[in-house]
Amino acid sequence: MKTGRLISLLFFSYIKCQTLQRTLLDTAMQHTGSQNYLEENLRDIISTMVAQFLQKLTYEEVQTTVKELLDFAEKCKSLKMHESPSECSYRLMTTFLEHICNNQGMVDKHAFSNCCNINNTARHKCFLLYKKDDEGHSDVFQIPSPEQICEMDKENQVSVRGRFIYETSRKHPFLYGPTILTMSACYETAIQSCCQEENKTECFQIKVEPIRKYIREISLRHHHLCDIGIKFNHKVAKSVFLYEYSRRLPELPLLVILRVVTVYQNLLGKCCKLEDPLECYSHGKEMFQRVVLESHERVKNYCGLHEKLGDNNFHDRLMVLYTKKAPQLSAQELIMFTKNMAAAAARCCPLSHEQQFLCMEDMAKLILGALCRRHEAEPINVGVGHCCDDSYAFRKPCFDDLQVDGTYISPLLSCDQIISLKEGLCKAKEEEIQTEKQKLLSNLVKQKPYATEMQFQSISVDFTHLVKMCCQAEKSEMCFQKEESKLIEKCQSLLGGK
Repeated sequence: MKTGRLISLLFFSYIKCQTLQRTLLDTAMQHTGSQNYLEENLRDIISTMVAQFLQKLTYEEVQTTVKELLDFAEKCKSLKMHESPSECSYRLMTTFLEHICNNQGMVDKHAFSNCCNINNTARHKCFLLYKKDDEGHSDVFQIPSPEQICEMDKENQVSVRGRFIYETSRKHPFLYGPTILTMSACYETAIQSCCQEENKTECFQIKVEPIRKYIREISLRHHHLCDIGIKFNHKVAKSVFLYEYSRRLPELPLLVILRVVTVYQNLLGKCCKLEDPLECYSHGKEMFQRVVLESHERVKNYCGLHEKLGDNNFHDRLMVLYTKKAPQLSAQELIMFTKNMAAAAARCCPLSHEQQFLCMEDMAKLILGALCRRHEAEPINVGVGHCCDDSYAFRKPCFDDLQVDGTYISPLLSCDQIISLKEGLCKAKEEEIQTEKQKLLSNLVKQKPYATEMQFQSISVDFTHLVKMCCQAEKSEMCFQKEESKLIEKCQSLLGGK
């Protein structure tokens, strides 16, 4: 079992976000508790670590670095009685980071010079901050030709699994290491199965897609855990009160419990300064119930609006709301962000009342977490920054209540620039037409953020009707020219004659 503890602590406690990952490490201890596992997977474990930290390395470069580190790793396979796995783990991570810093070409390639100029404790955190999650990547492991990969598998199964580990690790640097190894085994099984099938391409799509989907979803959660651990100094994971409340009320989402904890801590701070703290404490239960009720009501109203408007119109409404809150984002960024919010509503709102509540809070924390990462990479505005940084527990209510960013000054656009209808829309897919409409909405909102919802909705409805009518017309191009001028007039009325 010492080996099991060792292999868990050896790399993954440092690959991930230190103490925040200890609950995950407990699981790893169960999984990796044999000497055989250590012997068979040591190279893959180190490969995962190297690819997650050094994301720009080629597959061949990773393998070269792994060979250089294997000797150091071997030393930790047999600990002395007075040595703990965590001590050896710390030394190995220190050695790995020194190995990077001593290689000037590697430092320059990854822009690590500032990390290498600081001490060991701060150095590791610095390296963690350089990890970049490839959230926009559509596939974990691109397969150019099933026949080609089947031939590769036939010749060298280790190479196929190794490349999968490499691709997955560098594209998902916050993904828990044992998860990558487990998924590599699933992937290898899928490959072996599909290579026996006549229609290999179809088989690959059916069997590899669930693996891809699982990796993307679980990677998003692991990244979110790391973000919160680093930003809020792991206080979220340490609250004793938190444990008791969650144990008694398992139907509440974690974030709602965190809101109660935050209110409780604020109440303690206030009451302890008064002459009669007990009287002050007596209002606590009422305050906690109000926090829970308000959280319930927000989700209830959100789902009520989704049911009333339907998927597309609900997405349009979110587009208007979040363009007002974060007009600095491009139309494409706003479309993707609100698309995820709308998808969460479509997934969660049909569930039972309690499950709906749990589902929406869970999905929202991940989606808003991604928005906050975007803000951290390139600041959006003061309001978004406040919601991201002030309180993790109240992040969602903060964004819900965020109003128009009055400091934003949009580049002036004429209605001719905002509205451009072409006959090509008739050949476009429904989703592409929806995207064009939402770009129009976003540009309108940026020009006139204080216009009413009804004014924006009216132009949105007209756009949809116009496209449908003209695409059915005998002379589509003439129809678009005629009807576009009417829509432009309506736009000019909204923008005040611009």
